[in-house]
Amino acid sequence: MTDDLRLFDANCMLGRIIAPKPGFPLSVGELLRVMDDFGIAEALVYHPLSKEYHPAEGNRVLLDEIAPVDRLHAMWVVMPSHTREFPDEDELVGEMVSLGVRAARVFPHVDSQNFSLRNWVSGPLLQALQRERIPLFVDQEQLDWDTVHEICERYPDLPLVLTNVGYRVNRFLYPLFEKHAGFHVELSNYCGHRGIEELVGRFGAERLLFGTRLPYFTPGSAVGMLRYAGISQTQRNQIAGDNLRALLARVGDA
Repeated sequence: MTDDLRLFDANCMLGRIIAPKPGFPLSVGELLRVMDDFGIAEALVYHPLSKEYHPAEGNRVLLDEIAPVDRLHAMWVVMPSHTREFPDEDELVGEMVSLGVRAARVFPHVDSQNFSLRNWVSGPLLQALQRERIPLFVDQEQLDWDTVHEICERYPDLPLVLTNVGYRVNRFLYPLFEKHAGFHVELSNYCGHRGIEELVGRFGAERLLFGTRLPYFTPGSAVGMLRYAGISQTQRNQIAGDNLRALLARVGDA
């Protein structure tokens, strides 16, 4: 076992939340110290203001906070523009590309930001993200499986990354992997016995992403599961960060 993995966290929140627990890394400095402790080279981060208050405000604050830190990469939380809380979808995505924001996240659940990712609501947003190949991240519990399938089917060039995925949903994951090349899974909560090995054996390593779900989880579980998985070093490197770097490198390559 080598320790030269270039870990790139695909699921990390940065900033003060409404009800933090003791020990939560809330500032840039605190997050970087945790990353150093666990050997994490880079992280894709979004701001809790974008989830708990308003996406536009959190997105702005995020860029200011991480501007001096090249190890942290911005992920914007986005919504459709119907209520005029956000600019036109083409304008929004154009701004993201111009600012170097290469990933998007949504919180569509009724208990979060309360909109649908079905095409009749979010079609223009999904189309604009697909045009620039901006990967879209969404927590498993935020949407139903039929919507996941519909997005992957209608927008095959839009990388969809399902985060916080538990090991008890394989009966949904497997057909999605079989049907959709743009479907990806982040592994912070995927802790079934030899679960990574099974996914890699069935579908390859190319669509699996390392993530921690900081600050809610310690990185130890995710790091340990990947480091000691019974897969090749090449596959381990892909999951550790190479897959995410490849997704981000394709942004704007229409």
